[in-house]
Amino acid sequence: MSPTPDRDYHDAMERLLGCAVLFHGAETLADLAEIDIGTLLEQSGLGDAADNLEFLSAADALRAEIQIGREFASVLESMDQRRRTIARRRTYARVPDKLAVLGREFGVSRERVRQLEVRLRWEVEKAASHTVGRAAAWLEKAVGIAARPEKFEKILGLLVGDAPLQWRAAVEVAIMKEGGYEYLDGVVGSEAFRELIERVRRLAPGFATRAGVIDEDGLRERLGATGVPEWSALARNAGLVRLGDSLMLRDTRRARVFLALRRIGEPARRDLIADVAGLLDNSSLSSLLSSDSLFVRFTKDKWGLSDWTDDPYEGVVDAIVKRIEEAGGEASVAALVEDIPARFEVLPATVRNYLGTRKFEVDGDRVRVVAAPVAPMRDLGEARDIVWSPDGTPVLRFVVGMHHLRGNSQKVSVAVAQHLGVGLDGSAKIPFQRPHGVDDASVIWRSYDPNGPEIGRLREALLEFGVQPGEEAFVLLGGDGLRLLETGSGLLAEKPGV
Repeated sequence: MSPTPDRDYHDAMERLLGCAVLFHGAETLADLAEIDIGTLLEQSGLGDAADNLEFLSAADALRAEIQIGREFASVLESMDQRRRTIARRRTYARVPDKLAVLGREFGVSRERVRQLEVRLRWEVEKAASHTVGRAAAWLEKAVGIAARPEKFEKILGLLVGDAPLQWRAAVEVAIMKEGGYEYLDGVVGSEAFRELIERVRRLAPGFATRAGVIDEDGLRERLGATGVPEWSALARNAGLVRLGDSLMLRDTRRARVFLALRRIGEPARRDLIADVAGLLDNSSLSSLLSSDSLFVRFTKDKWGLSDWTDDPYEGVVDAIVKRIEEAGGEASVAALVEDIPARFEVLPATVRNYLGTRKFEVDGDRVRVVAAPVAPMRDLGEARDIVWSPDGTPVLRFVVGMHHLRGNSQKVSVAVAQHLGVGLDGSAKIPFQRPHGVDDASVIWRSYDPNGPEIGRLREALLEFGVQPGEEAFVLLGGDGLRLLETGSGLLAEKPGV
């Protein structure tokens, strides 16, 4: 049979006293007072168990001498029935009744109940202020400015356990009011503790990083609260959020990603960041990482904190242009093909592919940025993605894939972009005449895109028309806008009249 907590306590005390005799020659209580309790705990082997050896129950023996609960209850019991009811249900109740409720019950006005309560308070103050004040002082010494509810209630129970059951709650409320204690979130705190909560609310933003993560040690030092009990509950009641070993102003995706990257300690891929950050949905994480100045892109698919680098990755083309500019307007192709892949984890072939676009001019091993790239006009009749309506209007033809329905663009021939009025490094929005009321299409032609122009924002029009993946789409390129055709029947492979 396992020993009871009381038995554990008594066994521990006997062990400590035995060590005091054997190791220090103690014979009296006065001798014991001269011995360091920490030394006795170590010598007795109780050091590791000290936190688990409670002796609150030993205070039960003092109840017969304290008599606080019974003294206070006797004051209330000496009053008339109405004031006893007011005391129990309002003045010293955990959830006070309203004056109007008691007034209706007594058959008097709300004001008359208030007057009775004023008289009640005066009589209790006169007869029991010393008793309640003494109890509040003991309570403050025992629990300090804050304690967990279970500890607070245990100690408060030791003080008022002699009260008759019907007055037990009233006595507890009276002592708590005198001591200024209130139940908060996960803690019971005094007025001083609640003032600390307000100071934390005011000061915490000044100790937070741009991500909202708080310098906890700095905040506690500023508050003079390095030794404050129940610090976690204090921070929680101030509206701060604990995540792991970090304290935050709010639980945001930004703060979680910041903490995740700091924990990882190096640039990482989106999936790893999301996993460490505890983000179940990482669909918009790339957008956050790419648009927030707190983060920076290191490679094609790795992000980190902006403090970690002064050379962020903004794409292969930007990296090429930056190095050409740093070299005075002309750089070595071989050096670029070696440096950029090593720095940003892209393939050498990718760098060479971009260098071969109209954005750049290559002469042997030297490359320059073309200030105003141009492209010759192309004939729609030679475009492989064009068929024709019987009246000679060009029609863009392509196979719809899931990527289109997710919002991705469709690459088009140079001739199509030029027909729609878009030149190199240009863009335009083209409205849909059919279906009507959907997003305008967007045509973009970047001089550095080795795959040529593209037409985007087709998703809404395709969905409206009910086009399925694997089916062909036919878009009439009219002078007043775009029209999706129901079918490709009747279209011609060559322009009529040619």
